[in-house]
Amino acid sequence: MTFDSSPLKKFLSYRSSRFALVFITLVSLGCTQIPLFNYLGFEFSALIALVGSFIAGLLTISLWKNAGEEYAGRLGKFTFHSALLFLFLLLIPFIIISANALFVKNCSFVHGIALFVLVPIPSLIFAYAIALLVSVGISGWRKTLFVLLYCIMLSHIAYVTFTRPQIFAFNPLIGYFPGFTYDEGLRIINRLLIYRLGSMAASMAIIMLAVVVHRRKESRKTGNAVDSTQKIFVSGWEPAMLCVLVAVVIGIYVASDRLGLSSSEAYIRQQAVAEIDMGHVVVVLPDSSLQGKRLEQVLQLHEFYFAQLSRAFRINPQRKIYSFLYSSPEQKARLIGAGGTNIAKPWLWQLHLNIADVEGSLKHELSHVMAAEFGFPLFRVGLNSGLIEGLATAAERTAYDESLHRLSAMIFNIGANPDMESLFSFSGFMKAHPGVSYTLAGSFCRFLIDRYGIRRFKMLYQTGSFTTFYNKNLPTLLKEWRYFLRGYNLNDADLEKAQYLFKRPSIFGKECARVIANLNEETRTLYTQKQYQSALESAERSLKHSTSIEAIFQKTNSLFRLQRFKEAVAYGNTMLSDETVTHSLLPLKLVMGDAYWAEDSLATAKRMYQELSLTRLSATWDEASTIRLEIFLDPLLAPKLRPYFVQDMPDSAKIILLNGIVRENPKSAIAKYLLGRELSFQEKYEEAIKTLEDIQRMRFDALEYHKQRRIAQMYFLLGKYQKAKIYFWQAINYTTGEAQDLRIEERMNLCDWMEVKTEGSKK
Repeated sequence: MTFDSSPLKKFLSYRSSRFALVFITLVSLGCTQIPLFNYLGFEFSALIALVGSFIAGLLTISLWKNAGEEYAGRLGKFTFHSALLFLFLLLIPFIIISANALFVKNCSFVHGIALFVLVPIPSLIFAYAIALLVSVGISGWRKTLFVLLYCIMLSHIAYVTFTRPQIFAFNPLIGYFPGFTYDEGLRIINRLLIYRLGSMAASMAIIMLAVVVHRRKESRKTGNAVDSTQKIFVSGWEPAMLCVLVAVVIGIYVASDRLGLSSSEAYIRQQAVAEIDMGHVVVVLPDSSLQGKRLEQVLQLHEFYFAQLSRAFRINPQRKIYSFLYSSPEQKARLIGAGGTNIAKPWLWQLHLNIADVEGSLKHELSHVMAAEFGFPLFRVGLNSGLIEGLATAAERTAYDESLHRLSAMIFNIGANPDMESLFSFSGFMKAHPGVSYTLAGSFCRFLIDRYGIRRFKMLYQTGSFTTFYNKNLPTLLKEWRYFLRGYNLNDADLEKAQYLFKRPSIFGKECARVIANLNEETRTLYTQKQYQSALESAERSLKHSTSIEAIFQKTNSLFRLQRFKEAVAYGNTMLSDETVTHSLLPLKLVMGDAYWAEDSLATAKRMYQELSLTRLSATWDEASTIRLEIFLDPLLAPKLRPYFVQDMPDSAKIILLNGIVRENPKSAIAKYLLGRELSFQEKYEEAIKTLEDIQRMRFDALEYHKQRRIAQMYFLLGKYQKAKIYFWQAINYTTGEAQDLRIEERMNLCDWMEVKTEGSKK
């Protein structure tokens, strides 16, 4: 038996077929020059699915028009022969992108093949089924109808993501749309497999329907009227098969929320344990972990920011805002598609946050929703990303423990500045590093609001026309802003911090971004579970593919936790000496210092801590490095505290160790500070407060600030708001910049708010 290639040759002789092959070849070759699309991964497969399905549909109609008469009554043969052509059509991009692996790293070829099988192949089959039904069903305007149907099916993505909480969408033509999110990890094979089972069943059902339509038309041509089911279905298995296919499609559609293929608001509410109406905001809670005063504080934080933003934006919103809080990034990723990225949907009056991110992200996302009051009609947002994100960032006033203006001055001083005019467009905003885009847009919007008022800015937000409302074009306003930023004096440590924060590539500049992100996520999980050897092996697998910053930290930390201090030091030094990544590894100096401390290299450890402390990367890193520097001022205390920092001790053992050291050294401020801090971590707030209040004064102002702030925060959590306000007020004496001043001022205002609300509830 030999393969008959004549039908394929005949189909290839048509001009439409040759055009399709040339076009898909050019698209594939173009992808080899575009980062993220230049290897066999999700983005490439999705693009080929989109382009290939469109070509396949139009080509099917052309082939039927040219050769349909030859296949009268033999639709099955036409399907088989055209399938050969489409297989050939898909082989071209597969071969081209596979060959490109000789020039561009492909971190998981097997995973890429799985995606190629699940994304473009079913998409072409579905488009073929629709086009075949159109071809046999009508005699004119076939391509027009197919294009119309194609656009309608693609618009399903916009419809789902616009009308529902989810930002992702499964679609028969593109397979999967992840939505616009900064999450780089993408684990969809299992869900995509289920979805493709449904889309393939739909394709087969449509093809069977096309067969039925074709038989009826052929029967009419021959003068045989179709009066019975027997004439429509040649054999008994056909109606049974059609019923099975339709049942599969309906079953998957009905269970789509539970299968993770969609997510309606009703389904998300079913997963919640409570909905609490605070008046202006309805908070939808995922579980019962929030209780008592902490629950009340989270609820009131919504109303506090609502009132604050209403005053700042000069609005009086009447519609209720729904705040969906998720118990974990995993739950959030499953339900709406953005695990690590908190989002708002102003047109739905919704915001979606991880419950652990409420303190840091609520104000930003609530700003987006409340700006709907003066946003562009229907969509209720600004006309470009720079204004949308700029306003929300401007409302926060700070980022990375710096004021927005000072941070922007730091960005310009290291040369990490994008084209500011293009920043106020969708593509320009997305192309730059997220930290750079958000910071610069936020600083510029804050400048406009402070100098020209919120009224003008609201009109700008709705229309995007700078000249109309400021009588100045965008370049002129940008020059004013840049001149204003020159007033900030910066030192070398500031520039080093800016290098760390902003000199990082976007997802388009990373090798195997999706694969590496998945591996790093796996490593994080293993490390959190204290499976350090497995975490080390996972990090090393990631590093074999690409030198990612996160994997470097994960490997060093895993070596440290495995007590392999010399290896941690050696590897850390190797990475810090690499000029291409050293600016992104500043926090690595903390674990390096601890490893040197474990090896009794105290002078080197101290140098590491000092270098990290000078950069003031964040309040967390500042506290961690300063704690160690204060410990080193007492050479007798340092050996006693070393196990606390270099050993992986359970919480109970830490408390026992620190209690013993405090009894032996009752005048040691740092020992008491560590004990109080550890007690606060374990939510033993009253004991922690008593321990910290017993400290007269920390040597370093940075630690005194953290002491006062921590006591204030614990009093706040205990519901003693005036006590909390006193300690927040005392912390102002030790702040190191405008950002900390603004943050403390806001916490004091929150204390007043909570005090009023508490007294009101008692009455």
